[in-house]
Amino acid sequence: MTSFKSIDELILVILSIILIMIAIIVLFATISLYFSMSNKLRENQGKPTRSLVELFKKWYAGLTNAVPIEKENTIMLSHDYDGIRELDNHLPPWWTSLFVLCLVFAVVYMGVYHVWDLSPLQETEYANEITAAEKQIAEYQAKNAEKIDENSVKELLTDAKEIDKGKSIYTANCVACHGAALEGGVGPNLTDNFWIHGKGAIGDVFKVIKNGVPEKGMIAWKATLKPDQIQAVSNFILSTKNTNPPNAKAPQGEEVK
Repeated sequence: MTSFKSIDELILVILSIILIMIAIIVLFATISLYFSMSNKLRENQGKPTRSLVELFKKWYAGLTNAVPIEKENTIMLSHDYDGIRELDNHLPPWWTSLFVLCLVFAVVYMGVYHVWDLSPLQETEYANEITAAEKQIAEYQAKNAEKIDENSVKELLTDAKEIDKGKSIYTANCVACHGAALEGGVGPNLTDNFWIHGKGAIGDVFKVIKNGVPEKGMIAWKATLKPDQIQAVSNFILSTKNTNPPNAKAPQGEEVK
């Protein structure tokens, strides 16, 4: 059974059905009017009127250019096979017209896309759309950078740009306490599965960086780094999970599996 997510969708479907019905009624009314006017004109000219079936047959004959059965002997070929003889029928006009249109379309398409480069190919269109989308994302992130907190921070471990950004910030600010490979020093090892604060979720890491741990000597970075920068560092830290750097500091806190 079909279900609708909102009343707007239901109204749209009903309006579409009504429009289709109106279009069908208008089409039949137009055909009937044309048929009536045609017969009226034939009456004024002293010609016999035609039924709708006859009119359809005439239209179909013009569309297919088929030779009537009673005149097939005029297009019969001389050779036969087991009593089966072949007719020299012409291709129907609709088919030849469609074939010519396809040829014209192919030539125009080739010229537009491959000769004169008036329009980009699908690969180029895709690349352009990706570039535009990345620009929109960057603009959105820049506009909403101050709104990120431990509840709205996003895990972007597959975003190479985000990881590189976080690595740069970490290298400039965190190496002295946590080591170049996050192996730990004054601060704990950040690459193992042991956590002193939280359970190792992206929000937990963000919160620790943002508010710091004053009793352990870690400052609150919210006064120095913007929320989007803290998000980048948090993602970089999580991306190094289980890298097992040399000279890693002994586990601290509780293990999170």
